[in-house]
Amino acid sequence: MKIKLLSTIIAGVILAGCGSDNNNTVTPEVKAKDVQAYDGAVNGMVATYDCEGETVATTKAKTDGKGYVTITNNTFADNPEKCAVSLTVPKGGKAYDMSNSKDMSNVSYSIPKGLLESGRKAAATPFTTLVDKAIKDSGETNSENVDIDSIINDVFTGLGIDTSVVDPKDLMCSPAETLETLDATVAQDIVAKTMVLSDVLVANPEQELSDITTVTKTIAKDIINKNPEFPTQTGSDKPIYVDLTDELADENTFKEAASGKVPTDIAEATKPENIVVGEVLDPVNPPVDPTPDAPTGGTGGDDGDNPNG
Repeated sequence: MKIKLLSTIIAGVILAGCGSDNNNTVTPEVKAKDVQAYDGAVNGMVATYDCEGETVATTKAKTDGKGYVTITNNTFADNPEKCAVSLTVPKGGKAYDMSNSKDMSNVSYSIPKGLLESGRKAAATPFTTLVDKAIKDSGETNSENVDIDSIINDVFTGLGIDTSVVDPKDLMCSPAETLETLDATVAQDIVAKTMVLSDVLVANPEQELSDITTVTKTIAKDIINKNPEFPTQTGSDKPIYVDLTDELADENTFKEAASGKVPTDIAEATKPENIVVGEVLDPVNPPVDPTPDAPTGGTGGDDGDNPNG
């Protein structure tokens, strides 16, 4: 498979916290840190962050052509483990996967409190979202009582990802860097599961965790079996993708996939002649302008201006 393009598709990891310029000796410096929407870089999402209730705000800027948006907040920059983050598409807005042009306008990703660590990059992905769901499904509301390492291990094991080969935290924080260290077959499997899991979470976010992981594994395996050079089209360098949100929203289709069988309509969609051939979008000129719609005053919260945009 074309590992160079694979690396491009999963590229766009977070640039670690960068301090904002401060030429006013009276005004204290407010630190900043970037977070990325990733399934491939996703352009067009805003980030809402909650740092132990002290600050709840949403960026005015949207994720740029590399998936980055900046959170300007000292706690998030210095002690991100105290913060929960969600990335969503503004009402009526659009979002796109820059690696293949897939419409991501209905996607939302989240990072639970306790997952991020100081000194590490930050990304919101289908995997972080599934970990967040597992924590919420446990019923434990006090983050200090959550054994997040155990939950992460259960989630990745359920997805069929060998945690002795793949470090889940590395993958969630630095996906491109981590995937580049893996065997091509392992990396391919993870990219396919990322894509499918994103659709599952859009279509059926309230389903049981075990059903979600089974559906993800079943369909990802089917995609690779039929398209051995995934995430590119067999015999070309063109990126391919599936959008199975409509199919998976059907209760009977979801149940069949949760039993480990590939439903007929999904089996048709993953055939080489039916799979969607996309295009790599230009990160310098993304389809969604990441800048705020209009200038706003600084009345608390984050102005969201992203130096990478």
